[in-house]
Amino acid sequence: MAGRCSSRQPRCVWIDGTSVSEGIQQTLSTSLLLMSVALGLTFLLCGLGLLHTLYRWKANKLNQTHNSLSTVLISLPEYVVASVLILIFSIWFGLFPPYGWQSWQHIWLPSFALALPASGLFSRLLRDSLQRVLNEPWVITWLSANVSPNQILRFAIKRAISSLIPQISMIMIGLTGGAVAVEQIFSIPGIGRLILGAAKAQDLPMLQGGLLVLLLISIFISSIGLLIQQWLLGHSLKSGKLISSHSTFSFTSSKGKRLTAYSIFTVLILIVCWSLVADPFTSQYVRLAAPSFEAPLGADGIGRDLMARIGAGMLSTFKEGFIATLLSLLVGILLGFNTRISQGLIEITKGIPYIIAGLLVAGLTGMHPSSAMIAIVFVSWAPLAAHCSSLISEAKAQPYTHLAPIWGTGRVKVLKHYILPYVLPPLLRHALLRLPVITLSLTALSFIGLGAKPPSPEWGLMIAENLPYIERAPMGVMGPIAGLVMMGVAINLLFDD
Repeated sequence: MAGRCSSRQPRCVWIDGTSVSEGIQQTLSTSLLLMSVALGLTFLLCGLGLLHTLYRWKANKLNQTHNSLSTVLISLPEYVVASVLILIFSIWFGLFPPYGWQSWQHIWLPSFALALPASGLFSRLLRDSLQRVLNEPWVITWLSANVSPNQILRFAIKRAISSLIPQISMIMIGLTGGAVAVEQIFSIPGIGRLILGAAKAQDLPMLQGGLLVLLLISIFISSIGLLIQQWLLGHSLKSGKLISSHSTFSFTSSKGKRLTAYSIFTVLILIVCWSLVADPFTSQYVRLAAPSFEAPLGADGIGRDLMARIGAGMLSTFKEGFIATLLSLLVGILLGFNTRISQGLIEITKGIPYIIAGLLVAGLTGMHPSSAMIAIVFVSWAPLAAHCSSLISEAKAQPYTHLAPIWGTGRVKVLKHYILPYVLPPLLRHALLRLPVITLSLTALSFIGLGAKPPSPEWGLMIAENLPYIERAPMGVMGPIAGLVMMGVAINLLFDD
């Protein structure tokens, strides 16, 4: 038959014998369209945040800017945002269709589900970078020379974006290959959903072909990003004339922010204490019971105390997320300082969605309980390594670093006193921003069967178990999401100065 081939041929799908290349071409165009719209929305939202930051700088209130909105967006991964958007705009208001890919009406919800978390992360990184640039000594010099503020802002934006080019590249890659959950939720015939189905069906030709396409896209986008970064910074990278200041990493000096952060931590600790008193595993209430004195958040689909389960799952969820973030940071620093060896590995790893990595690791380890963490660390170190490499390039281009060997300063002292103080603070802040994302990535893998298993109160399982009852008992889904948002806001307030 036309369009079909023998299932024994390596370029054919094992399931139905169709051509691998034809299937990839059809789904890739859909994913690229979705990525383009989502990327446009991401830049639009980031542009609004940038205008607000510039307005605060002109009003001399840049250091008083709060980041709670971007922190909330970072704390909500795509599959959670997609579920909430369907609930609000499809079920409650009926404005958009909940699934499908037939008209332009179907493109907005999945595009916003991808754009909101990406814009939150990019806006926060851009604000931190822009704040660091605007605090550099050349700004005061230019102002003293009567250079117009608009000209200063144009150069500052160029400098701030230059160090974030790798992050922009990874956002674009993530919108293409990391939208597996969104394509699955909205039933979009994209390449992410195609690869996920091939991995579940153990269809190796389709899985290999899809991953190869993602890797080629990743390498292409990353290469373009490196060229743009070299063009933006120009000769200053090699001449040692890139003047900038490094940021510090410490607790906030704002009493209000510290008080808010400590209050959030107190609420979370009280929820954990409730789980120590109540029973999170026994069905002791009516199915989907309303909130009461005995069960403040009500009961789940089989009558278990929701508040007790949220508290019991909090410790295990964040413990795994913290360990995975720490391991990703250490691997990112190690390989970020050795980009001559790891550059190719970084580009390859950035193109692998964490869900696909989880399925591949599960196939190798046999559904081991640590499969989810191994998969997350396997793909989460690459953004940190790319950011680390970019910061190292800037640090080495500073005049004092460039001249230090001439003054007789050894390589160890240069590393200790010049490079590490420049690189580590923004990198640690980046790692903190990724903590909620990494934690929710772990919960997403639990959602598809990796990691924790029932009756564990792990938050990913809780979200999956309670999604069918989100209209009648929304706290089963919103409770874990609120906990992750609160933790992300508290951490950022504690270190945001």
